[in-house]
Amino acid sequence: MLKHLCCTILLFVFTVNATVSAEPRLWPATSLDKVLVSDLPDDSTPSKLVLYGAKGEIVSGQAVFTPGCSLDKVSASISDLRQVGSRAKIAASDVKLQWVRYIDVQKNSSRIPLDELDIIAPNPMPDPFWEDDAIPVKTGTFSILDNSVYIAYRSQPLWIEIHVPDDAAPGDYSGTLTVDGSAEISAELPVTLHVYGFEMPNERHQSVVTWWNLQGRGLPPVKLYSDNYWKRLKHFAEFVVEHRQTDAGIVPLSIVEEKGSAASGYRYDTANLERYAEICFDAGIRQIHMHSVGRLSESDAIDGVGRSVLNRSRSVVADEENMRRLPAIEAMAKRRGWEGRFLTGISDEPFMHNEEAYAKVVELAHETAPAIRIIEAVEAEYLGDLDIYCPKINHLHMWYDTFKEHQEDGSELWYYTSRIPVGRYPGRFVDQSLTKMRVQFWALYLHDLDGFLFWALNSPYADDAYSEAAIGNNSPLGNPVIAYPGRNGLLGSLRFSAQRDGLEDYEYLWTLEARLAKLKERVGKDAHWLNPRQRSLELCRRVMWDFVGYTRDPAVMLETRQAIAEEIEALDTEPLLYVQTSPPEGTSVPAGPRNVGIRGLAAPGAKVWINGDPVNDIRQSGYFRRYHFLLDDEPEIVFEVEHKGKRRTVTRRFIPEN
Repeated sequence: MLKHLCCTILLFVFTVNATVSAEPRLWPATSLDKVLVSDLPDDSTPSKLVLYGAKGEIVSGQAVFTPGCSLDKVSASISDLRQVGSRAKIAASDVKLQWVRYIDVQKNSSRIPLDELDIIAPNPMPDPFWEDDAIPVKTGTFSILDNSVYIAYRSQPLWIEIHVPDDAAPGDYSGTLTVDGSAEISAELPVTLHVYGFEMPNERHQSVVTWWNLQGRGLPPVKLYSDNYWKRLKHFAEFVVEHRQTDAGIVPLSIVEEKGSAASGYRYDTANLERYAEICFDAGIRQIHMHSVGRLSESDAIDGVGRSVLNRSRSVVADEENMRRLPAIEAMAKRRGWEGRFLTGISDEPFMHNEEAYAKVVELAHETAPAIRIIEAVEAEYLGDLDIYCPKINHLHMWYDTFKEHQEDGSELWYYTSRIPVGRYPGRFVDQSLTKMRVQFWALYLHDLDGFLFWALNSPYADDAYSEAAIGNNSPLGNPVIAYPGRNGLLGSLRFSAQRDGLEDYEYLWTLEARLAKLKERVGKDAHWLNPRQRSLELCRRVMWDFVGYTRDPAVMLETRQAIAEEIEALDTEPLLYVQTSPPEGTSVPAGPRNVGIRGLAAPGAKVWINGDPVNDIRQSGYFRRYHFLLDDEPEIVFEVEHKGKRRTVTRRFIPEN
């Protein structure tokens, strides 16, 4: 892909002469590309779209249509994907095609280095999906917010999601993507999908919530607890579950109606909460986040531009009315068999000067309703006996050891993002790359975390949800929205699909670990050394190695994902060869000498070579071990296995230090 062929400038028009064909062209992009309207294919652009995925996975892809002229309506269709040499197919109805929409942006997100931005403003920035099947594609000169001019040779991206059936036969499937415009203009692109032999776990091994707003701007108003309200809730729940979100919220505690008085006694009606929970749980939601049962003792002080001012004299106190509702919710959950599925908070983002008072309210909440867990987005290291500590990723980075101690003591450890952090941390802003969006979920695996929280799903700052004012308003672009309002419900976005893809990346890493745990159990004592998590971590560290250390190259992420899948499949492929080294692959090994400990498992009766030298002491179980001395010019150790006429090769790479 040829990036930024045409330029954005201020105050005057600058035309870039591009030698392009006026013939319509449909060309492949990756699921990590943010395609500008000025992007064009070049001689290195592949001639077909090649995708990979597991059974049960939603596989993301992208194609781009460059029509060569303006068109009033452009529509897309795809054929069935058929497996060569068999009757197996993935039906066209299992493929979702969504045009990508642009938002005109004048100003980039603040406090992010230029080299960490994917798109420089002013520019149309891709993110929302188009609601209709057909989209107009206009070529020419485009005004950006009336004070700059963008010169574009218009290209229009199309987002592709293939819902691979759980029972799909492994192998390669082929089909054709077709785009049709008016005036008999059309183009075709071959599509190939390789389906791996393993399944994407249906169970979610992370907890994820993106707080939603059922009455968010841009959506038609609905009356609270009306039939239309419940229909909308069902749509929201199904929408986020399809994106692998596990939790729902935030739900105001006023959904539990309080009747009576202190003198006569209080009674509680949980019928609306029960219906809310039924709809969510039926859709696949695992937990529901309720609003806070505590509050700050005094109102926020506000400065002259409307920003909250940190006031260290404020204390956290119980919200008595909300606290009274907890026993009724707990009793209802027990009666319905929903124990452990309701969470609450105390007071959002407490600081260290709140820690003693906050911890007392946590203790009171636990005494009031022991079965309702407490989660909090925290700004401090210690806040009492929280069930779930959820710091921002930058605070997790700075205070990691303390938060891991909480996790070791039995608390869950999540992290969250909002308008911050910025800088070089991975983020989910519209002007950042989809690699940054997706790598956040590699962080969950790397640091062995339990969950992820983001504000917000759909809380635009302005009525026009497709404007810079709605997605930014002096905060980083996309902070309040990752899904957009449509006529018939929520519309997805590049970022929300990338979030799902990142969670599927996590499941690839989890699946490899789970398969190795089974191998260890099957072999028994001769596999006592096998650490099921080590290989997944080695591969994970190709993409992310610390909180701000991660690849900015989308090809590295996609290639590593494919490598994980191939290693999962290799564990079920003859001949078996699994190798674990000490230190792990990718380690810098100092001279002195450079000893690498090797342990491995091969198919019983197999022959094994290490850098061409035969291994002669293989046990009946297939277990072998050896020391290997790395030379200055030999950073790789190559393992070969042969059994029953079949061969396999495995390589581990290190960094020899002088």
